[in-house]
Amino acid sequence: MIKQYYLVIKKYFSLGANNKKRLFHLFFSAFLRSLSFLLIPFTTAKIVEYATTKDYTIAGIYSLVFLISSLFYVLCHHYNYVAYGKYSIFAHNKLQQLIINKITTYDENFSKTISTPYIVNTAFNDIGKIIQIPDETFDALTELITIIIALLILSKVNIYIGLIALILNIISVYALGKNMKKKNYYLSGQRKYQDSISGLMGQVLDGNKEIKSFNMKENLGIYLENYKKHWTKNYFQKRKYNDNIFVLVPTILGFGKILVYLVLIYLILQGKYEVSTLVLVIGYYENVESKFHKFYDCLDNISANTTRVDRTYNILNYKTKNMLEFGENQTDDILGEIEFKNVSFTYEKQEVMKNVSFKIPPKSFTTIVGKSGSGKSTIFRLLLRLYKLNKGEILLDNENIYNYSKEVYSTNVAIVTQKPFIFDMSIRENLSLVDPNKEHQIEACKRAGVHDFIMSLKNGYNTKLISDAGNISAGQKQLIALARTLLSKSEVLLFDEVTSSLDMNTSKQIINILKNLKKDHTILMITHKPQLMKLADEIIVIDHGRLVGKGTHNELIKNNKYYQVLQNK
Repeated sequence: MIKQYYLVIKKYFSLGANNKKRLFHLFFSAFLRSLSFLLIPFTTAKIVEYATTKDYTIAGIYSLVFLISSLFYVLCHHYNYVAYGKYSIFAHNKLQQLIINKITTYDENFSKTISTPYIVNTAFNDIGKIIQIPDETFDALTELITIIIALLILSKVNIYIGLIALILNIISVYALGKNMKKKNYYLSGQRKYQDSISGLMGQVLDGNKEIKSFNMKENLGIYLENYKKHWTKNYFQKRKYNDNIFVLVPTILGFGKILVYLVLIYLILQGKYEVSTLVLVIGYYENVESKFHKFYDCLDNISANTTRVDRTYNILNYKTKNMLEFGENQTDDILGEIEFKNVSFTYEKQEVMKNVSFKIPPKSFTTIVGKSGSGKSTIFRLLLRLYKLNKGEILLDNENIYNYSKEVYSTNVAIVTQKPFIFDMSIRENLSLVDPNKEHQIEACKRAGVHDFIMSLKNGYNTKLISDAGNISAGQKQLIALARTLLSKSEVLLFDEVTSSLDMNTSKQIINILKNLKKDHTILMITHKPQLMKLADEIIVIDHGRLVGKGTHNELIKNNKYYQVLQNK
């Protein structure tokens, strides 16, 4: 049982939410509070002892010591309360920041391994609980020290009383550990199905239109009932063992209390002890009992957080064999020349890119074309360093892209997707996430052709965008996303079907913007639109992960059957 708690505590402290100064105050305040509590039964017994012998002066002195001890205990308790508050705020903020930092750097397999509900529940529910672990650990440790001292005092009064108390505490600890292990097993199962229910709820919200269109409500209800059935089963099993803990352990300790009191009363009637000894033993045995309950509560809270710690640890320490290592090249003077050299890539045991080689000069406009599923998006994913290559090299300015540091590469290669994500913030705040300089924001928006639209809004750049920019058109949302990309100062811009769902006027506007951007950017675009292919300096044709054509529109339309088919479509 000790090993179980040790591993949980060790894993929590490995998460990185540590602050030595705050942790010291948390432990020291708990230690003082527990030790000060030990003085109370002693002073109480002394008051009774001297009061019964009518030595009221000494009894009065011990009464004063009792008051001081009680006041000191209250002050230590407050000290511990303040120390916990300061540590918990620090740890909560730190862990949430660590999770945000991690999920923004992981590869695409991360979302397949760890679901969104899992992450959300961990970041907003589990963290609020696991930050209690240092406090519970220090409380459990200091309560254990207090129990040991109290047992030694009882043993000094009478060895048999001390042994009775010790044996019953050992039995209680054994019963506690056995039932806790079972309780935690079913708690873990309960959390698993809770994630499944949360995930299904999220999918219902996202796919509500399809659910209504295809009348999926009844069948989805079957899935929900199945998850709820398993959740309920685990819940009641967990409660069974929890009830055992709350009934069995107090019963053992209560039996011990009666036995100790009977032994002591017998010894007093035999004239071997005074009434003050009875008060002393009662005080310290009840001290042991109350401290054991507190000790149990601490262990229970640590144990209950085992799954939560594991979930947080899994996010912060996620690793796969395909995890990318970032290099140390800090060269930021990027021109934007891109080269694929004999690139092959296998994804989930399927070869999606086969010995592809091409070179793209800086400050050029290149389109990547091909049938759906031909491997066009894979080229972009590889350029974004989302995957590891199986064979070959991808170079940026004649340097392997994996050699660049994360900071340098991410600020020089950026993507604009068909459906860009916009946060539920103002336009200004969305742009400030990339560059808070207002002049730079205006310059980028002018270049993206969206400044005049923003200024026509009532609140201008302070206009709040709601529900992923649902209060503006898809075209204006795309242009704001483009302005945000320009703020990144990236030399290489990747455009993934950005005009496919836009109206004719916005598409023409973006085409004109691309002509302008080509002057100082390397532009790669995935597209199905013939007019964009004709504008490109060069076209790369992909089919089933192979390079099957490369050249201008005029060259390919004459000599390349794959490109001819695409144009006819």
